[in-house]
Amino acid sequence: MQSAHPPLPRHLQGVPVLQIFIAAFITQFCMGFEVLLRLNAASTIKHDFFDATNSLTSGAMIGEVLGVLFLGFAIANFVMSALVDSIGLRRTHVLSVILYLLGTLTLVSATPGSEHAYQLLWGGSLLQGLAWGSIEAALNPLVVTIYPTKKVPKLNLFHAAFALGMLIAAPACVVVEQFALGWRLQLGLVFIPACISLVLIARVKYPPSERVANGVSFGDMFKHTLTRPAFFLFLCAMFFTSAAELVPSSWIDLTLTKIVGIQGFWLVAFIYTVQIVVRLFTGFLNRHLGSSGILFFGCLFAFAGLALLSRAASPATGLFAALLFGMGTSVLWPTMLAGTSERFPQGGSLAIGLTASAGMLSTYTFMPIFGKLFDQAKISSAGGSAAFEALKEGTASFDRVMVDAAGSIFQAAALLPLVVVIFFAGAWLYDHRRKGNLNRNSQYVTSQAET
Repeated sequence: MQSAHPPLPRHLQGVPVLQIFIAAFITQFCMGFEVLLRLNAASTIKHDFFDATNSLTSGAMIGEVLGVLFLGFAIANFVMSALVDSIGLRRTHVLSVILYLLGTLTLVSATPGSEHAYQLLWGGSLLQGLAWGSIEAALNPLVVTIYPTKKVPKLNLFHAAFALGMLIAAPACVVVEQFALGWRLQLGLVFIPACISLVLIARVKYPPSERVANGVSFGDMFKHTLTRPAFFLFLCAMFFTSAAELVPSSWIDLTLTKIVGIQGFWLVAFIYTVQIVVRLFTGFLNRHLGSSGILFFGCLFAFAGLALLSRAASPATGLFAALLFGMGTSVLWPTMLAGTSERFPQGGSLAIGLTASAGMLSTYTFMPIFGKLFDQAKISSAGGSAAFEALKEGTASFDRVMVDAAGSIFQAAALLPLVVVIFFAGAWLYDHRRKGNLNRNSQYVTSQAET
């Protein structure tokens, strides 16, 4: 009697796959947990550090501090994706978590009015980004290595940890605010799950990556990645899908509070709750749509959500728009990485890492742009710089200006997923036809064998 499960590949025999996945899951949880803690603290940091010096450019300055996280991610992911197999998946994992905590300590050491306040905020965010990029450079290839036949559903489940971290961070932010514990302690909460992940990592031995186990050389990894025109098309697509998810999310807490009448970061938590649910069903979606079909519908939902967010005027419309946005963006990042690994398996960690780097580089590119757009929109809505500076926070006039500026942000962001809808439609059609041809060829070979 045949086993219901195919035998494990040789490089996975005796490997504690579940324990490794749990350790990776908790680390990814830390990343999402800290991201929302940062987003919630952004308003306070903006007020304490930047509004007092120049309120006209404070949006751009906080955008730079938030955005450099993604620059660090892109740099580290680009470099480490080529080197992670040489350094070792486990060693990279451990050192990256430690670096992330050092970046957090740098952030919280900044004090308003000090000479190096901006440099500490910017530098701490950069260190966190470098660590995060290194973590993903190791863990994305690790997940596809331990689940070689379930890349799309398992990578989506792995990235559901990020969404879970965002969700758990929301009530943590409320507790910190209610007890006036301060933004420094808030950012420091990430030490708790991070230390747990370090303990778990110390208990397991990691397998070699899929690329190494399959005997693909370092040079062939570059060859099978950088000589494929289709790979660069997917890099361009990642540039827009990542920005469509991460840039608007980074501004929700700063803009939507005035629009929907509820705390903006609760909308972020709601969005990521939706993401957890959707990512649990990506195995089912992948069987029926494939990775390109999932990405096509994900972009459509993201566009609809952002378009509605730009017009949201009540909690009900805001939550419905956030629902659509969350459903769409939930599948974009992990499915892009899993789809890349499926299409370019010999590209190994390099193909996955370059795709992730393109995503974070786009976020770094667009974050300051949207910060400047917000500053320009609020000044224009107020009737000029002098008129805006004369407004008092909390007044009806001030709220109207912020509502108008927020609408401009989300209206512009809605164009990002729309750009790649046609590309994914074409990829889906191509995959569908190729699958049909493979099935027909298989049926033909079977019929010939029977005769």
